[in-house]
Amino acid sequence: MPRRLSVLAGSGALVSHVVGAALAAGDDVQVIGFAPQPERPGATLVAGDLTNPANAIAAIAAFRSSHVVLAGALSLSDRQREGLAGFAGGAAGAAQGDAALSSVTAAIEKLTGARVIGAHEVAADLLAATGTIAGRATTDVELAAARQGLLAAREIGRLDLGQAVVVAGRRVVAAEDVGGTDDLLQRVAAHRASGRIGDGTGTLVLAKATKPQQPLYVDLPAIGPDTVTNAAAAGIGVIVVEAGRSLVLDRTALAAAAERHGVAVIGLGIDG
Repeated sequence: MPRRLSVLAGSGALVSHVVGAALAAGDDVQVIGFAPQPERPGATLVAGDLTNPANAIAAIAAFRSSHVVLAGALSLSDRQREGLAGFAGGAAGAAQGDAALSSVTAAIEKLTGARVIGAHEVAADLLAATGTIAGRATTDVELAAARQGLLAAREIGRLDLGQAVVVAGRRVVAAEDVGGTDDLLQRVAAHRASGRIGDGTGTLVLAKATKPQQPLYVDLPAIGPDTVTNAAAAGIGVIVVEAGRSLVLDRTALAAAAERHGVAVIGLGIDG
């Protein structure tokens, strides 16, 4: 049955993919933009304001949305996170990470009657499968490093720090923080240029996994062609994502980038 879908939209290619999939499924779509958005034929565009979440709630209610999906990247300051947590009924200084996100989405459902769903529930083709996603084959040694990287990514996620790590051979050399994956890769490139990492026999591996406490309808780990290009520039030879819980964007361009740079892109379960 077609939905009345409100897309709470940040930046990046995920938004267009989700909107396109929803329109193709016959959904009525409203985009509430918290980052600049293009006009998309068939979709209504409304401006969002992170400092005034009540406006988004009003837009969802006015559209008579049956479902809401969060898609795209947002850079939130501590003040904005505190504001969203307060809007959702949290106390000042309360959790501002994934627990706060759960509270915000619960508030959306309570105030609008719409159900919050994941981007992969709108566009199932986004989910990473187990096995080769793109690029060259991996060696047994690289697979072992990839599995260790996923476990390490899960652990830094447990601290609500980030979703990604880079391992050199079997050693964790960098972890994602509030700067995101692009910042992580820039730091790895700088470490490699200075000779701190990357001159051993072990391949540099980028691993991305969900945080153990995060709701699966928001902020799943994602990779796209830019991830591959930036990883290759940092000297990374393997990218591994958690299968079934990660998003792969623009697969055709990602595959082309992986072939061009000789990077292996794979999906694995968190336990291998």
